[in-house]
Amino acid sequence: MLDEILQQGHLLLIEDYQFQDGNGSKDKFLIVINRNDEFAYIIHTLTTSQNKLNLPSDHYGCLVAGNIPYFFVQKDTALGENKFSFDKDTFIFFRNNIRKENLSSFLKYNENNIVLKEKLPNVFLKRLLKCMLKSDFIDLNIESELIKIKDEL
Repeated sequence: MLDEILQQGHLLLIEDYQFQDGNGSKDKFLIVINRNDEFAYIIHTLTTSQNKLNLPSDHYGCLVAGNIPYFFVQKDTALGENKFSFDKDTFIFFRNNIRKENLSSFLKYNENNIVLKEKLPNVFLKRLLKCMLKSDFIDLNIESELIKIKDEL
């Protein structure tokens, strides 16, 4: 089951996601950017209706404010074949949320707590990766791998 759900382009909801710092849990979305037999390249995101930084949110896609790139998805925007949409505006920032994670780290979750919400098209993934690679906060250890993934889409 885990092998089937952790596939490139899958938008997943992990119910009761355990934060790495040990400070509690919360339902959390993640996007599988790519994976191999050992690792998954993922991006975590939380939906939010609050725009505390007063960032532009007038159109879908990559935006840059104050040298900070982010990807914006308006609520109710269908993202793929299943027509999944977030019920809140979603800002995807690229700071401390892009990870190369061992597949074994997902074994701590009950299979029923990892829910496939959408199969994102490659066009979406490529746009997301292009935006992500504009960030100064990308881990240099995985940047070249992310570029390769983008170029293969």
